[in-house]
Amino acid sequence: MKRKVISVLLFLIGGQVWSQVGVNTDDPKAMLDINGNLRVRTAEKCLDEACTESILVKNSDGYVQTVSKDQVFNSNGRSYVSGTGNGGTMLVSISLLPNWGKILFDKELMDDHNDYDPSIGTFTAPKDGIYAAYVQVKTSSVVSAGDFGVGIYVKRGSAAPELMAEESYAGINVLSIDVSPSTRKTQSIVSLKAGDQLFFCAKSTLATLNLITGASSSFTIYQIK
Repeated sequence: MKRKVISVLLFLIGGQVWSQVGVNTDDPKAMLDINGNLRVRTAEKCLDEACTESILVKNSDGYVQTVSKDQVFNSNGRSYVSGTGNGGTMLVSISLLPNWGKILFDKELMDDHNDYDPSIGTFTAPKDGIYAAYVQVKTSSVVSAGDFGVGIYVKRGSAAPELMAEESYAGINVLSIDVSPSTRKTQSIVSLKAGDQLFFCAKSTLATLNLITGASSSFTIYQIK
């Protein structure tokens, strides 16, 4: 028993003298530096609400640190973007592509990482990943819209924009009664590289389209993985 007590005291004294203790290493870099697996057979369960705000993580240098749960959930920089138009209507100029015009959604509802630029209506992928995009638009007049549609475009580097998904069909009028819906919507899941751009377009045989904003015309983009 005395021999065990002396051994423990020598260990504690040594820890105070050297300040750092290494396990399976002669060159410790922290107060306790373990070069190998760490196994904990039991751990105290924390029932306090404050425990949900603190998580232990290991950084790239092997150091264990305490971070908040929000830091962990948002550390991967995943994009969550949604928006609509800022005014009562949005005027879309059909000039960017054949019969297509970019929709400038200029009111952001959510964009924590500033991945969407409302001044040019373009989302830029911050990193490689799989992204889901959804868009819905409503025109103020289906009869005058002619061939009315909405699409999701992706531009990769210097390549021409690529249409990924669309919903488009002509407005139908029977006996002076409009029988076609004024809303078009589409969605797609796309693989994007960092720097790739995604934007939404409206299609019409007319030179311009008036789209109703708010819940009637809106979009969402979020990174799946």
